[in-house]
Amino acid sequence: MRERSRNASDSKRSGDRPIASPIVIGARFRMSVLGAARNPRLAKKEGTIVGSGRPNSSVRVLFDGRTTLMTLHRDYIEQIPP
Repeated sequence: MRERSRNASDSKRSGDRPIASPIVIGARFRMSVLGAARNPRLAKKEGTIVGSGRPNSSVRVLFDGRTTLMTLHRDYIEQIPP
């Protein structure tokens, strides 16, 4: 049987992703393309980042017009430049 060598581009594990840019608490955000695809109801929503979630891969957010916080994966949001 022929063995195939593995390189970094072959791996799909989350630990092999590039490091994301830091999330700034208080920054405005909108849903990313991935977030809109996974959560169509939230696709055009914007809000404020209010904290980090328990796992480092999540953030706590408050959507405009809402009173309750929501936890989302950091890949589902993108910060709006000031």
